[in-house]
Amino acid sequence: RTFLKGSIEAFQTSTGLLSREYFVSGKLGKNRCKVPSKQRDFLYDIFLQYQLWINEKHLWDDCDRIMALLKGIEDTKKTHPLIYEEKIKRSKLYVDEVQDYMQLEILLFFYIGGGPGSLFLAGDPAQSVVLGTDFRFEEVRSVGHFVAGSERRKLIPEKPMTVNVNFRSHAGVLNCAGGFLDLLFSYFPGSAKQLEKDVGLFKGARPGVFHNVLVQQLSTLLREKMPGAVVLCHDESASRWRDMLGHKLVYGIREAKGMEFKSVIILDFFAELPSSLQKPWRNLLLNREGSDFESRFPLVETHLKLVYTAVTRCIEQLFFAETTSSIAGDAAVRWLTTTMNNKDRANSEALATINNVRDLESMTMTNDEFCVVGIDNAELAGSSEVELEQALSYLDRAIYCFREAQSSELVTKAQAQYLSVQLREKLIQIDSSTTMHDRETIEREAAHVLELLLRENLLLECMNLLSSITPVLSPYTQQKLEEYITSRIRHVLSV
Repeated sequence: RTFLKGSIEAFQTSTGLLSREYFVSGKLGKNRCKVPSKQRDFLYDIFLQYQLWINEKHLWDDCDRIMALLKGIEDTKKTHPLIYEEKIKRSKLYVDEVQDYMQLEILLFFYIGGGPGSLFLAGDPAQSVVLGTDFRFEEVRSVGHFVAGSERRKLIPEKPMTVNVNFRSHAGVLNCAGGFLDLLFSYFPGSAKQLEKDVGLFKGARPGVFHNVLVQQLSTLLREKMPGAVVLCHDESASRWRDMLGHKLVYGIREAKGMEFKSVIILDFFAELPSSLQKPWRNLLLNREGSDFESRFPLVETHLKLVYTAVTRCIEQLFFAETTSSIAGDAAVRWLTTTMNNKDRANSEALATINNVRDLESMTMTNDEFCVVGIDNAELAGSSEVELEQALSYLDRAIYCFREAQSSELVTKAQAQYLSVQLREKLIQIDSSTTMHDRETIEREAAHVLELLLRENLLLECMNLLSSITPVLSPYTQQKLEEYITSRIRHVLSV
């Protein structure tokens, strides 16, 4: 419909329909109309059958509706200009998700707004997923050229401005979205104008991946742990998944476009791709395809835009869940959770992390999110405003989170800090009744803990422990500690 009934060229014909010759000949341009040339005659035959059917049934479609509105406005301008100025024309018109509109609809915006100076159009061409709509911002300028004619060139809108700071999602989500955009721009260079990748205002956790998760597990997770999470899937599957999961917040991806959610689960996106495209998707993800991929598998462009749209609905917490093994799904898991198949990410981290589907508690957060929570608790434990008993509680939680995140390095750091705080709590109990043997035992324990802290580069905690242990040491030991350890740590911390 973008070209046959929704284009400026179709609007200028007496019938409002693009001619077969114009559609088949390639006059629309290969970058604008990506329908394979060999299929255009056949598709035009289907279009004529469709037109015959709606005429016989006395029906109309969106293109007919917009065409009628445009003709009505043109007539009103000529016959009742005052009504047009007072009742129809608007001083400002703001349109979001403009990538969902055809040229015919954009022309309607020009007619209502009176020119580009009164229009504010915003959108993302990579999210052009409405069926029958193929959008580029160049089409907006084409409409401007049509409206301006040869005498009113000032009405032609300027080239679009770009905004690359994303105020919705954090970096973990945006990096994942950027990975799919890289595939889109690499294999479908004419699909959307390649822009700089979005940058988030905040860092955040990478998405989590549930591979071969049981539907019952997912249903339990949504019911008990994530009742507010939104599930996104292929639109034709939304009703079925809503019933199977017993969860009302299930949306088709197209249905959810333009919305945003704190927690999102993208469900069986790869498993439910057509069987004929399972291997092409695998080869795409594993970097096995050539330059002719676009012409052989044009539908994959739409799928890439769909998954990109789904990812960018998320604000904070994103998961990919595949309930069954599939050729494309297994490749997607590998592509998301490793860097081995992507040269651009060879020296960086994977886009997502694998989650343990057998542990329901772990399923509420990704590994990165466990790390974030663990670090938050460890930092709270180091605060001078926190009692030592509370600090131990924070560190206990931090160790749990780091273990769930499978980060042995952070577990070791937190355990060293835990031993130090535990020892500082013990030092408070020392008084004149403490025996020399007990003091020597504590001194040896402190030396061991200090060694652990220095090995883990926990210098602030080193200073806290040294401050606590110094009063119970001999003057000679205090002097040597100050000379060889304390003064050096103090210097490092002051730099």
